[in-house]
Amino acid sequence: MHERGEYHYHEDVNWGLLRLWGKRTGLRVLDVGCGFATTSARIQQLGNQVTGIDSSPEIEAVAAKRLTRVVHGDVLDVDLGDAQFDVIIFADVLEHLPWPVSALKRYLRWLAPGGSVLVSLPNVGLWSVRFAHLLGRWEYDETGVLDRTHLRFFTRRSARWLIGEAGLTVTRTTYNPGLVRPFVPLAKHMLNAGRASARPAPPERRAEARPAFVPDALLNSRAYKTYLKTLYPLERAAASLWPGMLAFQMIFEAKR
Repeated sequence: MHERGEYHYHEDVNWGLLRLWGKRTGLRVLDVGCGFATTSARIQQLGNQVTGIDSSPEIEAVAAKRLTRVVHGDVLDVDLGDAQFDVIIFADVLEHLPWPVSALKRYLRWLAPGGSVLVSLPNVGLWSVRFAHLLGRWEYDETGVLDRTHLRFFTRRSARWLIGEAGLTVTRTTYNPGLVRPFVPLAKHMLNAGRASARPAPPERRAEARPAFVPDALLNSRAYKTYLKTLYPLERAAASLWPGMLAFQMIFEAKR
């Protein structure tokens, strides 16, 4: 179990959530725990007004350039007054909270009549986690299903229970595949380790030198872009046959 305070937040796009979103436009959207808003920025680009919430000033500074508005504050304490939103997004945030049902219920006061909630959760039933557990291993990592900042863990069944317990009914479901996802932490580590060990820039160019840790290093890498065009569609098809075992993330749309 990692105990150090430093935590590297990696940018990623939740493609499954974007598939559920489709081409909806003209909506008021709240992204709870928005991070760098890598996913919700694409929703805003469709013509929606997105408000994000995050507690990190560094992350908030990036998200503020991508979204209509960013509210600084703890997602458990923030007060949005009488604001109303057509869609509230919890993209991989509930697993970081001690009492996710209570948090989900709390935000429903800001859900407009007829509005919906999008919830994305990592699947602890993923094949790699099951296999490691059979070997007696439960190793936390910097990212992934066993991210060291996760406090709660969900299967498909318990994820649906969470949503139902908050007073919502699941209307649509999709998944992000996880056949190769268990190797992503290694890929991110290798990319950033390579930057850290790179030859120092000459004195006249040190001001331009890129930092050792780059949040979007993998997202913008040639290997990742090639993966999206070639392997990802095949991986999605395979995961749809057995999502409980082969899905990395479970994405639900729910309504009151």
